[in-house]
Amino acid sequence: MSDLFSSTDLALLILRIGTGVIFIPHGYPKMTGGGGEEKGGQAHLTQSLAKMGLPFPYAFAILVGAIEFFGGLLLILGLQTQWAALALAFVMLVATGRVLVQRGFVGEADFPFSLLVATLALALLGGGTISLEQIVLAVR
Repeated sequence: MSDLFSSTDLALLILRIGTGVIFIPHGYPKMTGGGGEEKGGQAHLTQSLAKMGLPFPYAFAILVGAIEFFGGLLLILGLQTQWAALALAFVMLVATGRVLVQRGFVGEADFPFSLLVATLALALLGGGTISLEQIVLAVR
């Protein structure tokens, strides 16, 4: 390994970028109204939230999309990593629970669960030294 960065820093960079790359395209259609009735779209999420009995399902669908899109972007950049990861973990906790109850774990809830685990790890560990957050702190 390089003397400049530890293997932990490189692992956090890989985890941040990989997780963020997954969230951005999942959040964008929910936030902007794309995707229609298909799984992952705003209309599909709005229907799912309404079935759960949540108030204002349309607004919540947009909020979930914004958290996924901007949270993913923040993870990639390494800005406010812990807060972004915590918000994403909450979204994935709800998604995991909903899918687990409706369709089971293997092949269904395992995907949001893996994102829950990744975001919880980032919420606890932060973004590491290879992040814009650390660069900003170093400049101060």
